[in-house]
Amino acid sequence: MGEIGFGLLDREMVRRITERWHQGGVGVLYVQLQDATETIVHSLGDWAQEEKRIFWHCRMNREYFFFLNRKLGGERLEDLLNSTAQELRKRIGCDDSDRSVSSLYIGISKIVPTHTGRSAETLIYNAVKEAWGEARSMSGQTDSIAAPWRDGMSLKGPGVEYYASQIGELATLIPVLPLHTRVADAARLFENDPTVLGAVVVDGTRPVGLIMKEKLHQLLAGQFGLPLYWNRSVEKVMDADPLIVEYSMPVEQVSTLAMSRHFTKLYDVVTITRNGEMAGAATIRSILEYITKLRTEAAMTANPITGLPGGQRIQQEITRRIEAGKPFSVIYADLDYFKWFNDCFGFRKGDELIRYTADSLQQVVALLGSPGDFIGHIGGDDYIMVTETEDPEALCSHLIWRFDGGVQAFYGGKEVSCVVDRSGNSIECDGVTLSLSVMQWDGSLPVTPETFSELSARLKKQAKRTRGSVYVMEKISDNSMELNGHV
Repeated sequence: MGEIGFGLLDREMVRRITERWHQGGVGVLYVQLQDATETIVHSLGDWAQEEKRIFWHCRMNREYFFFLNRKLGGERLEDLLNSTAQELRKRIGCDDSDRSVSSLYIGISKIVPTHTGRSAETLIYNAVKEAWGEARSMSGQTDSIAAPWRDGMSLKGPGVEYYASQIGELATLIPVLPLHTRVADAARLFENDPTVLGAVVVDGTRPVGLIMKEKLHQLLAGQFGLPLYWNRSVEKVMDADPLIVEYSMPVEQVSTLAMSRHFTKLYDVVTITRNGEMAGAATIRSILEYITKLRTEAAMTANPITGLPGGQRIQQEITRRIEAGKPFSVIYADLDYFKWFNDCFGFRKGDELIRYTADSLQQVVALLGSPGDFIGHIGGDDYIMVTETEDPEALCSHLIWRFDGGVQAFYGGKEVSCVVDRSGNSIECDGVTLSLSVMQWDGSLPVTPETFSELSARLKKQAKRTRGSVYVMEKISDNSMELNGHV
């Protein structure tokens, strides 16, 4: 497939889509798996690896979003989407005529440029919403369209944005005006308190509009502003389509939506709701300052080769998840015979292999992991994944399949039959392999970040005794901790 991006409403995603939609549009394929077997999940992953037209994708639990590239002069976008959906159903063993199959629901839509001035993000969001809605209606589900953005999903996929802080953390109080409020009363509100930038118009407890002080003053300052609007309802002058986001939406995602608005709205406050009811508002300045702070902190700990977080951020991530008390798995990954590879092919090629491994981790976790999964780079050829997936074994199997399938390309056509270990011993082996040690935590047994690193050291030795790319898995228990001196 080449280099595939992942995440939703990521700036890079928007750029790639807008580059392609002038070739006749971009196709959106939404796939929902219900009660799917491991075989079906793997079949979907294999299909995605082989489908050359996919240039971006995102996964959230059992929901998958694929973005397909249409070549200029190629088949119609509608035909491409329909044939791709049919091919996928056949690939995983579901006849296209059988729409009652409970394991698979597919929705399709297209993204094409318009001349209405609507932002790229709006077009992408609406297309995703359309595809998602088609599949959900097919499955008989009618829950809110907010579902695809649930659980504080990271925008750029695991390990790129380091943690998806909720916009609700930036919520501050803002004046609220009922729909029947007169424009005159809104103007007096702004006049009496110079610190107020705007007010949210509500219908009961539900926000339905926004009035910004500066825009209201400009409206009333016009030749007929006062006589036309002074005694009218604020409903007549409010922005009826403000940016309203749910409390749990990640700050980075809100920033992307806010900055993609029409330039006349760029500095309007963002209204924040909780379960559809008013929770406060955030200014653009507070959002950008917060993101700047996050990125500065992230850059200080990021690995210069992969850009993945390391050191303190890894410790913070594991500590945060322990405090949350929810089950998760920690997967340590490292390359076997990497020193031999560096010695034979040079450090530049070594750096490329390091980046390839990091990319493989991100691609596989995006496909088979859970929203908000974390990937870190400990250093050298050592990595760490923190995931809440219920099936870390499937993730590891797919990662090994992907790594082994691509690592041969780094030998430049040279046939490798043996390597040299760190002790100088010649070992019969096809080249660099991947060792994974997996620790599953149930969310209740007392642990610390050091628990995982110490248990991993033992599992790592066990994995390296087996030739080839392997994973070794263990559930953390009182017995395993006792073996490592924790109890």
